[in-house]
Amino acid sequence: MSKVERRRGEAWGLIDMAIAMVGVAMAIFHLMSTQYLILGGIEFQNAHLGFALLLTLLVAFKNRGRKARLLTIAFLILSVACITYVGILFEDLEIRAGFNTFLDLVVGVIIVILVLEATRQSFGWILPVIAIIFIAYAFLGYYVPGALRGIGLAPSKVIAHLSIGLSGVYGQILSISASYIFLFVFFGAIMQVSGATGFFEQVGRIVGRRLRSGAAISSVVTSAMVGTITGSVGANIATTGSFTIPLMKRVGYKPEQAGAIEAAASSGGQIMPPVMGAAAFAMAGVTGIPYLRIAVAAVIPALLYFLVVGLYTHFQAGKMGITSRMIEQIDYKELLLRAPLFILPLFTIVYCLVVGKSLMYSAFCGIISVILLSLIRKKTRGSLITWVRGFTTGALAGAEIAVSCACMGLIVQTLTLTGLGMKLPALVEMLSGGNVAIALTMVALISIILGCGVSTLAVYIIVAMVSAPVLLKMGIPMLPAHFFVFFYACFSMVTPPIGMGAIIASKLAGAKYMPTAFEAVKASVAGFVLPVLIIWNPVLLLEPIASSLRAVLGLIACLGLLVSLQVLIVNYYITVINLWERALSGISLLALLGYFVTENYIFLFIGLTLFIFISVKQLMMRRPPLKTAAKNDLI
Repeated sequence: MSKVERRRGEAWGLIDMAIAMVGVAMAIFHLMSTQYLILGGIEFQNAHLGFALLLTLLVAFKNRGRKARLLTIAFLILSVACITYVGILFEDLEIRAGFNTFLDLVVGVIIVILVLEATRQSFGWILPVIAIIFIAYAFLGYYVPGALRGIGLAPSKVIAHLSIGLSGVYGQILSISASYIFLFVFFGAIMQVSGATGFFEQVGRIVGRRLRSGAAISSVVTSAMVGTITGSVGANIATTGSFTIPLMKRVGYKPEQAGAIEAAASSGGQIMPPVMGAAAFAMAGVTGIPYLRIAVAAVIPALLYFLVVGLYTHFQAGKMGITSRMIEQIDYKELLLRAPLFILPLFTIVYCLVVGKSLMYSAFCGIISVILLSLIRKKTRGSLITWVRGFTTGALAGAEIAVSCACMGLIVQTLTLTGLGMKLPALVEMLSGGNVAIALTMVALISIILGCGVSTLAVYIIVAMVSAPVLLKMGIPMLPAHFFVFFYACFSMVTPPIGMGAIIASKLAGAKYMPTAFEAVKASVAGFVLPVLIIWNPVLLLEPIASSLRAVLGLIACLGLLVSLQVLIVNYYITVINLWERALSGISLLALLGYFVTENYIFLFIGLTLFIFISVKQLMMRRPPLKTAAKNDLI
C-alpha cells in the first residue's frame, strides 16, 4: 500500500470517528436533557440544530469529492460560528428582535443558507426549492398580482423573522423535532441494534407457515411489527425487505409484486402505533392533541390497512396458483428469549404515556429499557462498536429530520409573516366552492404531488398548514381533518411518478420501478380509501358517537367495502371471480360507500347483502386457480 493510500485510509477513519463522536454526543445530550434542564427552550433548539448541522455536513463531507469538500469545510466552520453566536447572545437577540444589528442579519442569512444546504444533502433539492420559493415570496410578494399579492416587507424584518429573531428556523417545528421526534427516531434505531428484529422475523415465519401466501404474509406481519418501533419507511424496507423479498420471489411472486408488497407494508409502518411516523408527533405538536390520543385513534385504521394488504397478498397467491408454505425452522426458545426486547420497551412507553408522563420522559424510559434488556444476554449484548454505530445511525436519522424541520420552519414562518397562511386556505375554499368532496380531493392531490421527493413529515406540515383550516371551517373535526392529511402524506411514499418507498423496494427486488409503484398502489389502496371513510365515519378513530349500533355497522360496512375493493383490484376472492361476480362486487362497493356519505341504511343493506351473497357463492363453487405454480415447499 502506498503512502497516499495509507493517508486516505487514515483520513476516512478520522471522518468516521468524527461522525461517531458527534452522533454519540448528540444522543447523550438529548437523553440527559430528558432528566435535567441543561438548556432553556431556545438554547436547547439551538444546540439541537447545531448537532444536526454538524452531523449532516460531516456525512456530506465524507461522501463528496475533493473540491466539494472545501465548500463543506467552510459550511462546517460557519455552522460552529453561527450556532455559537446564537448560543452566547440569545438573550440579546430576543431583546433586539426586529431591530437587529448588521452582524445579526449576516448571521441570520448564513443560518438560512446552512439549513437549506443541510436539507439538500439529506433529502435532495425539492424541499429546499419549495422553501426558497416561499422565502422569495416574503421579499417579492408585493409584485405578485391578484389575490395572492403580498405586503411590502423590509428585508431586515424578513431575515429577522426567518432566523436571527429566534423564529422561523427556531420555530415550533424545530421545537417538536428537538423535544421528541429525535428521541423516538433514536429509539427505533436502538431497537434494531438490540436484536429485536430477530423476534419480528421469527413471528413472521410462524404466520407464514399457516397460509399459502406465507412469504408475503410474513413480509406484512414483520413490517407491521417493525412499524410499531419506527415510522421510517426506508428503515423498515431495509430491515425486513432484505429477507422477505427474496422469499416472495422464490415462491412465485413476480419481482414487482414482491417489491410492491414490501413497499406497501413498510409504508403502513408510519401509521402503526405505539411509535408512529415523525408526522404523527408533528400532528401532536401542531394540533395540541396528546400523542397518546393520536396513537389510540390510529389503532383501527392501522389494523384495517394491514388486513387489506394481507388480503392482496393472499388473493394474488390464489390467482397465481402459489401453494408453497414456508417451512423454515423456527427457534421457539430464541423467540421467547427475544420477545421481552420487543414487548417490554413498548409496554414501558405506553405505560408512561398512560400515567401522564411527557413524551420525552416516555421515550427515555423506552430507550433505557432496551439497552438494559439487551445487556442481559450475551447474544444480544453486542460489542461497543455495534452500539456506537447504532447510536450514530439513530442520531443521524434524527439529525436529518431536524434540518428538514428547520427548513419547514422557514415555510411556516413565511405563511404567518406574509399572510399567505390565510390566503392559501381561502383560495382552496374558493376553488372547491365550499364542497367538502372537492376540497378533500384537492388536499389529497396536493399531498401526493408534494410526496414526489419530499418526506412524509414535510408533506404533512405544509399541507396541514394550508388545508386543515379549510377542512375545519367546513365542519370536519380537528382529529379526522389532520388524519386525512396525515394518511395521504404517508402513502404518497408509494405513488408514482416518484414514490421513495417503491423506489427502494424495487431496487431490492431487482424489478422495474414503475410496475412496482403501480402494484404498490394496488396493495396499499386501503391507505387512500381509509382517510375518506374516517371523514364520514369518525368512529374509526374511536371518536364517540351517539349510537353504538351505528358505530358497529360502520365498522362492518368499512370492512366489507375494503374487501370488495381489493377483490375488484386483484380479480380474485376465495376463487377466481367471473364477470357477474365482479359487477356485483362493484355494486356492493358503491352501495357501502353511499351508506357512508348519506347514512342511508338502504345502501348498507344492499351493500352487505351483495357482499355476503358473493362470499357464500364463492365458498360453494370453488374454481381451480388460473395457473399452477411450483408446489415445492420453501426451505
